[in-house]
Amino acid sequence: MLDFKWAYGDGRIFEWHSADLDDLLLSYFPRNVTLPDEDLLGIVPAVKDFLAFLKDGGVLNGDPLPELIDALDALLPEFAATMQDASKFGMAKGLVTAMTAEGVDISQPDAVNRWIEQLNERPFDERAAILDAEDAEPVVFPSIELPSEDELTRAAEASRALDRLGRFARYVGDGRKLTQLGFLTLSDGRALVDLLETGDVIDQKIGARVFKTRSTGELAELSLVFRWARAAGFVKVRQGWASITRRGMSLGRKPIDDWQVAFEGFLKCNPVPARYGLDASKSEPFWNEILVELVEQLPFGLYVAGVIDVEPLRDDVWRQVQARFNLLREPWVLEHWRKTMEIDIDRQILGHLSDLGALVVSDGKISPTSLGLLATNRMLRERGAVAPVVGEHARSSATELLRACAELSLDESEREIRRWIERRPLTAASELAEAARSGPLPVMALHALGFAGPAAEAEVRALVEVEGLGLHARMWLVEHGHEDPSSLAPEMLIAAFVAGLAAEADQNGPVSAVARLMSLGPEDEQIRFVEELLHTDQAAGDDVLEMIGRYHPSKTVAKVARRTAFKRRSSRLR
Repeated sequence: MLDFKWAYGDGRIFEWHSADLDDLLLSYFPRNVTLPDEDLLGIVPAVKDFLAFLKDGGVLNGDPLPELIDALDALLPEFAATMQDASKFGMAKGLVTAMTAEGVDISQPDAVNRWIEQLNERPFDERAAILDAEDAEPVVFPSIELPSEDELTRAAEASRALDRLGRFARYVGDGRKLTQLGFLTLSDGRALVDLLETGDVIDQKIGARVFKTRSTGELAELSLVFRWARAAGFVKVRQGWASITRRGMSLGRKPIDDWQVAFEGFLKCNPVPARYGLDASKSEPFWNEILVELVEQLPFGLYVAGVIDVEPLRDDVWRQVQARFNLLREPWVLEHWRKTMEIDIDRQILGHLSDLGALVVSDGKISPTSLGLLATNRMLRERGAVAPVVGEHARSSATELLRACAELSLDESEREIRRWIERRPLTAASELAEAARSGPLPVMALHALGFAGPAAEAEVRALVEVEGLGLHARMWLVEHGHEDPSSLAPEMLIAAFVAGLAAEADQNGPVSAVARLMSLGPEDEQIRFVEELLHTDQAAGDDVLEMIGRYHPSKTVAKVARRTAFKRRSSRLR
């Protein structure tokens, strides 16, 4: 935990928030930490103990301890599933997992070296399958909710930066002669500074002295507009001339698509160096390579985090500068560099992205706009990631909807289901009921019926008679207030929970199923449930008891499970 906080987090090792626990358990651990399955479910209790230890020592900062404990309880099932998802493994963990699966004792250096030598002798495709294990499955991002296309179009049309790029492209038109160094001429520069209102100063006067502008390369904002328009494909440079492209001539016909290419163009156009002089390769600040990385990564960070604090962002960038470069200078020099770098971040990066309409900076926080989310979502999908948008399955069949929802979190799937039902209020209940009868995800179909309104009751009552669905349908009727809870015998409730644990084990593995049991409540409640399994007739009861006895981190609960399993076996022999 300390290594994660120091090397990957904000460096504040005693300050813990719920978001830190998300990153620790759902990203850092799955990517970097390899453990036997039997030990996985001991991680969350150990995290609780460490946070309590910090609290007892009077050094725990951040969220209150009870909130952190609640967050850990909520994360436990997802943590258990994610730790066994090979698509989340880093390369090193992927290699260790592959070795272990092939029976290599990773504590023996000679055995590890032999395995690596043999790996290098394997066919390329086979090696790639192991080395690229983390890419075997697409990365899954949380779903986003977007306004209507009309609203997005209006937002794109209101973008000041996009308008400026369009005016620049139209000014360039069929061709403008460039200087030998590839800059616009000074006469064009004077016209464009006024036309585009870039704020550049030509022939700057300081006191009684006038500093003549020798090239448009000295005009930082105009130079950026030129580079940006080229990167977006609105203008091109050929044989010393700049001219408008077909894409530039069609600007305004598809505002959202125009905005998208302008956004991606900014990410590629290197927005910082030009303000330092004519020759960017010699005059750019040494930290520029880190700012280029920031420009590329910021949209994805905002996509996942939702909001980023400006000050910690600046701090993090400066830490990267210090780590990458040998900064042996006086403190005042370091402070000057840092302040200059922060100006670059605020003006050249955040300022221009705000002017484009990709983000908003307010009260020291950065938030993505709907256009920024849409553009990032498109880029993620182009890279093969799973990046759902709420409502995108509104036209799908019920079965297709449920398959898509199976890949989402509970909150995300419920938002998608509501959007789907809104589109077909009169037929949603019957379509979902049919999916429950004949589709591959009957339990999820029943859950979706909970959002289908009054018509759902009759459909679910009909499902009571369907083999394999009767128990779930009865529980649905009780849960939604259509029948009294006393109509369900206790053994029916236990049978339903056993079936749920067995289904979880089939989908995400036994460790994940035991994590679901642990979320049931305190240990004494878990023990009471385990003891009740002695009386259930379900064959799945044996498997569930075996899982609990093997993977539960509590020795007491595991022992009760093994004892109950023994009693079940003994009773069948009589």
